Amino acid sequence: MQYRKLHDADFDAANAFLASHAATCMVLRGNLRTAGIERRRHPLSGSWFGEVAKDGSIHAIIAQFGNGNVFIETGDQPSVPKGLTEVFLADPLKPVAGVFGRADVAQGFLGQLRLEDALYAINASDVLYELDLHKLIVPQNARADDFQMVDAEKIERNTLLRWLRAYEIEALGAEDTPALDSKIASRLVNALDARSMWGLIVDGNAVSLSGFNAALPDMVQVGPVWTPPEERSKGYARILVAKTLLAARARGVKGAVLSTDNEAAAKAYEALGFEKAGRYRLALLKTPVNLALMLEEAQL
Repeated sequence: MQYRKLHDADFDAANAFLASHAATCMVLRGNLRTAGIERRRHPLSGSWFGEVAKDGSIHAIIAQFGNGNVFIETGDQPSVPKGLTEVFLADPLKPVAGVFGRADVAQGFLGQLRLEDALYAINASDVLYELDLHKLIVPQNARADDFQMVDAEKIERNTLLRWLRAYEIEALGAEDTPALDSKIASRLVNALDARSMWGLIVDGNAVSLSGFNAALPDMVQVGPVWTPPEERSKGYARILVAKTLLAARARGVKGAVLSTDNEAAAKAYEALGFEKAGRYRLALLKTPVNLALMLEEAQL
């Protein structure tokens, strides 16, 4: 096996590898499709590294994107190959903001990066759920005229910003700082440009938000999903998620995935037909870590 940085010529091999493990690497698949492999002036562009066989096939991937987040996919391998980690660390890196991937593999990778004792905003092993959209269980009232799904752009911008900030704090352990405001504003612009976020309107009021944080012709990844506390326990999120998935199914999308560590949310997703498919780790550092500096200090 060869461990090296990936280039545009590796696109087809990378795409084939990720497609064969679709449920655990939707962000990687989506970013690859949108921005390619070579670094470009694109918000989803990143640095890609792979375990490459003699025939050019790829068997493991590490990718770091502009926000510092690192995503890993090792297929059937129980850990990130040491040689692949070494190539990743040898490249000029952005500070690492987080690590995402199959729960056990991601935890082992944090150890390889010497980040197991770092301070995390969240380091959760969420339950990963998968759904064949032909088996989607649609809530009885989801098609009622009382519940209207609209593009998020039709919801007041300040409401969207407030909801997304609350989501980041509650679900992802973010700190409510000016830096978070900037992050949320950028995320909202990208979501609105991609038309990948929707709201549920009841009696003229926006009551819930749902989106796809990755979308491909064959599969979508659900998230974020947010309902303000005063509107919870009314089934709004379940209705809205069902509506977004019905629309995706009508476009020919075959499957959906999501992850959660929230028991109430899990019950709502299971009611839609989602089934457990493993565990997925979201490890977000409180402060991005400069690995190059850390490793240099360790050698002194």
